[in-house]
Amino acid sequence: MGSRLLDVIDTHSKRTDTHRRFRATLRWVARLVLISIVGSWLFLYIDSVYQRRRADSLFADLRSLDFSTAGFAEVRDIMIRNGARPGSKCDPQNCTFRLQIMSRVPHIPLPDRMAIFYYATLPYIGIRWWVVYAQFEVRDGKLDRSDAGVWEYRLERADHDAYRQLAFGYGVVTQRDAASFQHGPCTNQEYEVWVNHPAVKLPAYALDTCVVQSAGIPVKRAFDVHLRCLNGLFRSCRFDDVAPSAWADYSAKDGAVGTGDSHK
Repeated sequence: MGSRLLDVIDTHSKRTDTHRRFRATLRWVARLVLISIVGSWLFLYIDSVYQRRRADSLFADLRSLDFSTAGFAEVRDIMIRNGARPGSKCDPQNCTFRLQIMSRVPHIPLPDRMAIFYYATLPYIGIRWWVVYAQFEVRDGKLDRSDAGVWEYRLERADHDAYRQLAFGYGVVTQRDAASFQHGPCTNQEYEVWVNHPAVKLPAYALDTCVVQSAGIPVKRAFDVHLRCLNGLFRSCRFDDVAPSAWADYSAKDGAVGTGDSHK
């Protein structure tokens, strides 16, 4: 009788030890998964903040540039300082500089379904898919044309089982004179701000500005760009966040109201 009781106690003790080891393993795995998730988020967030600060520095330099007199040296110094590289054929008379700064999100290799989940969820915790670009063209030793801006790419639910991709952005195009603007809202305009809509019933997707590279024209207002919202939690960027001066000019001209939320 005593031997059987000892066998039962021993068996129960072994089962208890097994359960304890199993629970300890589960806790260890759960901690490892949590650490991996938090570590991945921290890496992506810190990288996005770093890239955004690079982009902020670029726009700060562009606000200080005198577009009306800028030549090869001024353009070269600003663009190379911010990470640009000249084209293959470049000399002080004719050269094109291109620059792109972006978050790491689109470089993450994910299956389609998982990518949709991540791209739709990550913006709520401050990680977004965004790109800042700049292209400056020097002709005959003078700045001839520039194109710069920022785009944020979003996934939004179209219905209960489908998503649609939207692009939100702000862009600035400069030219030497008004006659160089030959198409669209900028035709023969020295300074113009307008909102682009991709299609009927879809939200506004871009605020655009064109400006002549001339003294007295508000080039600095066009490059009054703030990108902190790209790292914000929960709320997406709005036009008045990214380009407050250009949005104020557009609102005053067209009688627009609100904050420039592209979803409204």
